[in-house]
Amino acid sequence: MEGELECKGKVRVGKLPWEVGERLAQFSGNWLEYDPKENAIVVRHAQPGTCPALSGVPCELVTIIDSIPQTHRDSMPGGALFVKDRQGQVVRLFVEHGEVRIQWPHLDYARAVPAAMRNLNASTARVRGWARFAGSSSKAVTLQEFVDRFEGLYPEGDMPSECRSDMVYVEFKDVNVGPEELISKLRDLAEPHESLNAELEVGSFMPGATEHDFRVCIRNGQVQVLRPALWSEA
Repeated sequence: MEGELECKGKVRVGKLPWEVGERLAQFSGNWLEYDPKENAIVVRHAQPGTCPALSGVPCELVTIIDSIPQTHRDSMPGGALFVKDRQGQVVRLFVEHGEVRIQWPHLDYARAVPAAMRNLNASTARVRGWARFAGSSSKAVTLQEFVDRFEGLYPEGDMPSECRSDMVYVEFKDVNVGPEELISKLRDLAEPHESLNAELEVGSFMPGATEHDFRVCIRNGQVQVLRPALWSEA
């Protein structure tokens, strides 16, 4: 979730009778309000610091939906609100036909989709996985020195390597390095570029930052970035 926001998103309720809309407009919550122009439940611009989003938002959401007549709840277009829990992890409140489902993110690469490199803070990036490319043992030393010099905030992690028949194999065990910088360095070290193969799981050392995770697959020098599905099918 971007910035310091603890809640974002909206839930569309559809066209309501005038008197219902007037009643919803009078609702005064800490987190949510009804916007008659959008016919939607939206997040207030001023987000409170004393009421936790994970406890306040679901309560207010249910209260508003409960004020809508059953026939209109069944036809609500719905939507989703995203809130942060106590560990900073993003939780989704998904609404469809007046029903509310609370979902914690689950990385599902079976439904992954190709994506561009995610906007991840390189200084807190965590890399796991492996890489293999043609080169002498000195290439592994050069890669280790590159990672050691990287100005990350989390120096822990391990990067064992081995070299057999001029092929370098490197494991990344919770290494703090920027993924874009790492991929660029691997491509520079691989001779030829087509010898580079890797599978890297990229996330963050920051707690609860699951929504920024992605996978990098490199096959014969060709890089593909995959973004996992986070939420189960509604």
